[in-house]
Amino acid sequence: MELSVEVNERSSSEAEPRLLKCPVETAVMACVRSYVEMQTSAPTTTTTRLETHPAGNGRLWMRLPDALESDVSDYVECRLPAVRQSSASSSASANPTGDSQVQVRIRVQHLSGGLSAAARRLAKASAAVFESPPHHPQGLLGFRGSCLHAPNETSVWTKFCEVEMVETTELLVRNLLSHSAHFGQILAERHLTQPLRIHNVYKFARRMQHNQAALDQRGDASQPVAEASRIGKNRKWKSKKAVLIESSTPLKDLGLDHEFAEGPHLTLADVLLYPCFYLIFHILNLDRLSAHLPETVRWFRNLRSRPRFEKLDDFLSDVCRLTFKDEFIISDSVEYLMPDVENCSLYKCDPSRDRSKKRVFTKDVETALGFIKQGLEIDLCKTKRQSKIDWSSVPDAANPFGGHLPADRVERKTQQLENLATAVLNIAKDGNRIVDFCSGGGHLGILLAYLLPSCQIVLLENKEQSLSRAQVRVEALSLTNVTFVQCNLDFFTGPFDIGVALHACGVSTDLVLDKCIERKATFVVCPCCYGSLHTTDRLQYPRSAVFSDVPIDSYMCIGHSADQTHVNHPMEERGVRCMTIIDSDRAQHAMSNGYSVVLSQLEPKNCTPKNMLLVGVRV
Repeated sequence: MELSVEVNERSSSEAEPRLLKCPVETAVMACVRSYVEMQTSAPTTTTTRLETHPAGNGRLWMRLPDALESDVSDYVECRLPAVRQSSASSSASANPTGDSQVQVRIRVQHLSGGLSAAARRLAKASAAVFESPPHHPQGLLGFRGSCLHAPNETSVWTKFCEVEMVETTELLVRNLLSHSAHFGQILAERHLTQPLRIHNVYKFARRMQHNQAALDQRGDASQPVAEASRIGKNRKWKSKKAVLIESSTPLKDLGLDHEFAEGPHLTLADVLLYPCFYLIFHILNLDRLSAHLPETVRWFRNLRSRPRFEKLDDFLSDVCRLTFKDEFIISDSVEYLMPDVENCSLYKCDPSRDRSKKRVFTKDVETALGFIKQGLEIDLCKTKRQSKIDWSSVPDAANPFGGHLPADRVERKTQQLENLATAVLNIAKDGNRIVDFCSGGGHLGILLAYLLPSCQIVLLENKEQSLSRAQVRVEALSLTNVTFVQCNLDFFTGPFDIGVALHACGVSTDLVLDKCIERKATFVVCPCCYGSLHTTDRLQYPRSAVFSDVPIDSYMCIGHSADQTHVNHPMEERGVRCMTIIDSDRAQHAMSNGYSVVLSQLEPKNCTPKNMLLVGVRV
């Protein structure tokens, strides 16, 4: 297993040649690795090393851990830090010279990119060493292994841990003379003061009440109530007399505090956040901030008292000594400015979170369509695609008929794959690198890998379970031309020649198109979820200058109407036109960047309600 992080080596003329200059993410990842200690329950032959980059722009000096080797890679596949895992297996394959079977050695490359995905990969390799307390009974990844599982585009919590706190820390490291408490610290304080929101919170509160009662009976009320004092199921404590907590009790009255970042158990999120706050408190003075951020300081000191964090403290203390040289001291006369932020937790389901958003009503669609001038919509190509796939010769592991899908989806999925795969087969050349964005279980990418053995296929997906299912199928097929990359779509930085995406939801389709345009790569995409389009820090709508006169509210209304395309829906015909309008805007955007674009529909049209196909080739 290779731990890849962005660093910048100090020149050999320096007094300490083993020092690295790195961004905050590298220090965080080094702490994660130190915490999990790479212990596994089974022997492994994998290795861990740092891939350094001379162009790194970090500000923290870090002493290279003895267990890691420095290496410079030619390019990286995704945003660092990243964990690269190689696994080898043997598979039986037919001998081309006879009927006998030969053993084929398959080596699978799996890359997890981005802070959360990389940290989760390390934690999963070491899950067996974490026992409660204070960890969750199911390990460092928490309940059902869901800690930091959701991508930061959809999860408020992952975005806070992976992006906002790192950016806050980086900002302070770069600008030491700014003493205002930044956005990230205040968000953390607000979160820790809010009621606990965990799975079965009332059941947990009753258990804690029962444990406290047991301690009181033993005359040991001074002992803190924790999971360590858990008592096995006892039917007596479930009696009406013992149970004082009802399911209607407000969460704030349960008496449960945030002992750790995600609640009563220590999880990977605590390990990620700890290095950031260590650096922040070193710069801004822990004792001075305790009056302004009492809950955050309490959380920090609680972690600091835990045995495993002593090792992290030694490492971070060394980072601060090397970076700041103990010369930076904040005067007692300095006043801290506390920005005003929303008083809510970082739980996505928190009802106190501001969800004020102008609703889009499709009843206004006729008014919206009035802004679409003649000539804006691209004519749909009517040319029939000639299939080049003989499904009878495709093995089960690459074939929807192989039992990977429910029976009612098999035929439609086969038709969808045939449309996109045929388009790629007409374009691809030997040696091309093809990325299947938002690949899911790899239906399209694995089919392409089988049909195009001379091409390299990358399955890009942020869900671990989906890639795990795909890996089983790849190994069953003995494919040697597939690489797995687990990261957010916008974290992918590797080179490629063709980008494909089947039903990439909402803005994901536009992120794929932008990736392809950036790399001057051919694209074959079938969009989905037009109604979830929204402006982001990276995407503005309309996408093209040609559609710039269409008001944003009208554009979003058209997008919502584009989702009304189900068979026999009364608005089906209008929905198809709205899909055509949105995809015409996407096509115009690509054309303005030097592409020739063909817009058509999948065949047969009823294979999916979202049946538009965009094929773009760089002119």
